[in-house]
Amino acid sequence: MKTLDAELLRELTSHSAETSLSIYLPLHKSVSESSLDFLAFKNLIKDIRSGADVTHHQALEDLLVPVENFLESKDFVRGSAGALAIFSAPKVFEIVMLPEQTEATFYIDECFYLLPLLAFAGDNKPFQVLALGKNHVRLFEGDRYRFDEINLDQNIPSNMKEALGYDLTDNHLHAAAGGSAAIHGYMEITDEKETDNTRFFRIIDQEINEKYSKQRKMPLILAALPENESLFQSISKNECLEKDCISLNADSIDKQVLHSRALEILDTKKTEGLDKQLERFAGAKSENLATDEVAEIARHAMDSRIERLFITKGKKLPGSISIADRKIKPDADSHSDIINKIALLTYKNGGQIHTLQTNTGKLPSGIGSINRF
Repeated sequence: MKTLDAELLRELTSHSAETSLSIYLPLHKSVSESSLDFLAFKNLIKDIRSGADVTHHQALEDLLVPVENFLESKDFVRGSAGALAIFSAPKVFEIVMLPEQTEATFYIDECFYLLPLLAFAGDNKPFQVLALGKNHVRLFEGDRYRFDEINLDQNIPSNMKEALGYDLTDNHLHAAAGGSAAIHGYMEITDEKETDNTRFFRIIDQEINEKYSKQRKMPLILAALPENESLFQSISKNECLEKDCISLNADSIDKQVLHSRALEILDTKKTEGLDKQLERFAGAKSENLATDEVAEIARHAMDSRIERLFITKGKKLPGSISIADRKIKPDADSHSDIINKIALLTYKNGGQIHTLQTNTGKLPSGIGSINRF
């Protein structure tokens, strides 16, 4: 059983065979309800056998062997909320654990049904959070479903005193206690503190950039006191640094709160970006550079013309695409899906895929595309 990553997604999207089986099974979180998952899985296998076209029967029997072996094995997941995605084809058998539930269903086609995985991959980008306080420097990495602290490189200072050493001004250490304030003017103390902050932030920015951001290329969100945010942003050379920050005392943080606040920033950015692309879509339609007609979208996908593909979550159209005839062939009794084929063609040809959680009315047919030319 695997967790979805970029390499696995490339392998699954590049697969093609005369008969390929895709199965999706939602799971209960409670161990006491795992027998329901077992029964649902067995019933789904029965549906596959009874619903398949006669031309697929023998091929499906071969593909169901590893599926049934998994069902009967101790590896079958019990008590894990989410969903199983199972892909079986000649020389291919992969089981992927998804953190969100999907409906129980199956698809039989020459390719795998991967729309839920493509939506999940697009919605679950990794990111980092730099929690920056004078007494603690911490780096976290995660995605929507995990969030862990990274053990910093030993050469990266973990606090201001360690970073500046003997160069740290006495004012910065003692002004708050009143010792230096008695002999120095307020402006002098303030200037020295700002100088310390600037030097400290430059060191941290350079180290995080060189050792992490340039290698990982992930969005980086700063978590710091409000008075330090603008200074760090102004001196940072890190191209991965996000403009929006998490305002809090990084010397005392709750990891769950940090994760939640980071997701809020990224979700807002994603929503704003999607709204802008939908505005582009509306404008491009008037210039015949975009369409929401499924047949046209399919032809554009065949011609590698799609720059951005918009799909409303749950959008389906049973049937097939004939590349030879350059036509779609809807078929209500089919166990393959035209929308999935369009998405796979778009993905393999380098187009961007956006999944809308609900249809806001900007996609009357539930699907739309902006073309490259």
